[in-house]
Amino acid sequence: MNREILFRGKRVDNGEWVEGYLFDDGYQKPRHVFVGDLVIAEYNGMAYDEWDIEGIGFYDVDPNTVCQYTGLTDKNDKKIFEGDILRGFQYPFCHDGEYNYYAEIIFANCSFMTYTHKNPLSCVVGISDGNTELMECWASEDWEVIGNIYDNPELLEDENEKTQDNKREKKNDEI
Repeated sequence: MNREILFRGKRVDNGEWVEGYLFDDGYQKPRHVFVGDLVIAEYNGMAYDEWDIEGIGFYDVDPNTVCQYTGLTDKNDKKIFEGDILRGFQYPFCHDGEYNYYAEIIFANCSFMTYTHKNPLSCVVGISDGNTELMECWASEDWEVIGNIYDNPELLEDENEKTQDNKREKKNDEI
């Protein structure tokens, strides 16, 4: 296999991110999903032989935060996971030194894709907002991970929409 298959998730006990292999305990309720690794002593047998397990490093994670590694890195050699928010250095993401759009990494139609979000602080009209694009011709130097949808949702929130939502909630509370 030529690619690294990894996942990450936020630990239930302390909220820290962990990377590794994904393991689901298989129970419906309560459901537990784990991310981590297993250290197996070197062996020359078959896959069905007993293994000498030297270490277990799995952590119970919030299933809603589990993200898969895309196999790609950004300009700083940082791994890019589903749910990451990226700053792009090419048009339309960056133009005249302004970051007009951010890219959210999504998994759709059996592929990792970028989903374009208008930068809430940008003055552009936003015609590229909502575009999706396959990550097939990836140039790491054109992208930088600046956060993720779990820890940094404010990067994708429109202040005007947030203000309108707050006004609607306040009005509904008064009724």
